[in-house]
Amino acid sequence: MMKKIIAILVFSICSFSTFSQTNSGNEIMAQGSSKTKVKPDLAYLRVTIEKENQVERNAIKELNEEIDKLQKVLFKIGFTEKNIKISDYKVSSNQNDDNKKEYSATNTLSINFPLNNKVIEAFYQEIQIENIKDLDIGFETKISAELEKKIRQKLVQIAIADAKSYAENVANTLNVTINNVKQVSKFSPRDYFTASDDVSEMKFDKTMAASAPNPKTSFDKFEVEEIELEETITIVYEIVKK
Repeated sequence: MMKKIIAILVFSICSFSTFSQTNSGNEIMAQGSSKTKVKPDLAYLRVTIEKENQVERNAIKELNEEIDKLQKVLFKIGFTEKNIKISDYKVSSNQNDDNKKEYSATNTLSINFPLNNKVIEAFYQEIQIENIKDLDIGFETKISAELEKKIRQKLVQIAIADAKSYAENVANTLNVTINNVKQVSKFSPRDYFTASDDVSEMKFDKTMAASAPNPKTSFDKFEVEEIELEETITIVYEIVKK
């Protein structure tokens, strides 16, 4: 089972609480919010290698040679076939400036793994050592579905407590008492990507990045950016006179 990176969570209750009294005259509607920043637990590398040649088979041959070097780097670090997927593979042609046909062969690999800065640092070190050419690398982090569910459960609890506290304060001011909960609704903004938990663990040699001779990258010193999660709960309470 994949190990999960435990994020240190600091919950901050945002009192965006709102109040309104419904037309029936015996209800209070209160809104509570809570949010926190979470360190992502999954990482994705998208690596593209492109080779161009006026002979189609040579473009494909050069691409396969470079991909083979890349695969050796990935396996050396500790990735397995389960971590690596083919995202794109294509061969195309076009006319160059000399009006001659030129072929382009492209292969894109998607590498998914539990977030670990040392693994990412080792990857960049190794591609420099192997001198892999004509490649483009994209990196992003995501929150697993399991971690998101755990965090949201806690956020909902805090948002409900926030709404209830606000409603009780309003009720006391109006000299009424909260009786029953009549309706609960939840709003969750989703402006980020939540990833599947189906990411394979990998065996990583921790001494690899530390002993690499090439210049260090920013992953050697800095952590990845946290992602903010937020929950908003609206509760309609029945009220009665004291």
